[in-house]
Amino acid sequence: MIDRTGIVSRDLAAARRFYAATARSLGLAIIEAQDDSFALGRIADMSTPVLRVRSAAGRTHTEEPETQPTMVSLEVADDYSVRAFYRAALEAGGRQVGYPGPQPMQDGRSYYAARVEDPDGNCIECGWRH
Repeated sequence: MIDRTGIVSRDLAAARRFYAATARSLGLAIIEAQDDSFALGRIADMSTPVLRVRSAAGRTHTEEPETQPTMVSLEVADDYSVRAFYRAALEAGGRQVGYPGPQPMQDGRSYYAARVEDPDGNCIECGWRH
């Protein structure tokens, strides 16, 4: 299980607007903000980052693969949170990848999720298993 992860943004200001707009529906908030990065953390524990977004500006060619789009999956508590995330993401400039709804799982469990792309093309999935 991954405890936290990070992505790289070509436009940190646009990414900050997107994640600020979608954070609450995920039970997250921006807990750190610096000139070259920001971090989202759980509202219940504002000291532990879950997702760090760093600026791609000034990165060297040896770090270039890190600027490729990434897929991040975040767990929420219920269908309502998935739909709230999806609406907030689209209103904040995200692009639809997968509508909110049941998703196929190989283990037979039920999984309700939605997928969007953030302004940098990173695929952000929000879902819950029940």
